Formats: sequence, C-alpha cells, structure tokens
Amino acid sequence: MTTAIWISLLIVFTITGFAAGSLFTKRQYEHDELEKEVEKAQDTLAQYKQDVADHLAGTNKLVSKMKDNYEQLVRHVEETNQLLTSEQKAEVVPFFSAEATEHLAENASHDKTKQEILNRNASLNSAPADFVSGETGIFAGESIISEQTKKA
Repeated sequence: MTTAIWISLLIVFTITGFAAGSLFTKRQYEHDELEKEVEKAQDTLAQYKQDVADHLAGTNKLVSKMKDNYEQLVRHVEETNQLLTSEQKAEVVPFFSAEATEHLAENASHDKTKQEILNRNASLNSAPADFVSGETGIFAGESIISEQTKKA
C-alpha cells in the first residue's frame, strides 16, 4: 500500500503545485500588464509635459516679439509726433511759392464779406463781351430764315 499512497500523494501534490503555479503565473502576468500600462501612462504624461513646455516657450517667444514690435511702433509714433509738432518751419516745403504766399497774404487783408461782394456784383449792369446783342462774327449780314422758325 505504500506505493499506492505514494502515487496518490504524488498526484495530489502535482495537482496542487499545478494549481498554485498557474495562480501565481496568472497574477504575475496581470502584474506585468499593469506595469506596462503604468509605464505607458508615464511616457504619455512626460510627452504631454514636454509638449506643454514647448508650447509655452513658443508663446513666450511670440509675446516677446509682439512686445518688441509694439515698442517699435510706439517709438515710431513718438518720432512722427515730434516731427509733426516741432517748430522746424525752415525745413517745411511750402505748397505755394514765396511770391504766391505773399500775394495771398496781401489779398487776405482785403477780403470782403459776402454781402459786399453781392452788392458789387449787383451794381454791374453791363453784360460780358460774349453776350453782345445783334449779329456779330461770321453770321453778320446773313438773313437765312429756316422753315422751323417760320412755322413757329
């Protein structure tokens, strides 16, 4: 009977060992899968952090460039303002010549009011030379009466 006991103990231990081994192997496999998932998540997180850092660095460069452009714009506006408001009359090129400017200045003192100009124009009774009464020019002496004037 000892042989039968030894064989049955061997079968029981074999089955127990097989069950324990498969249990430990299954847990080890699940553990390995979880470790892989953790490593993948950590890599993804590290990549995300790097992307965010790159984005912030690019944004910082753009803001810096925008600040420089704004400062250049402010300097340009200030220089233009100084040029336009400065008292540098000698450098300004006049629109009219010096003679025309003098003539306009003299006539500015002789400006009349609108009423004075209307009164002066009303006092003029003679018509301009191009509104002469009677026949003049190439039609002088010709008396052609058209059919249209006869009907009228």
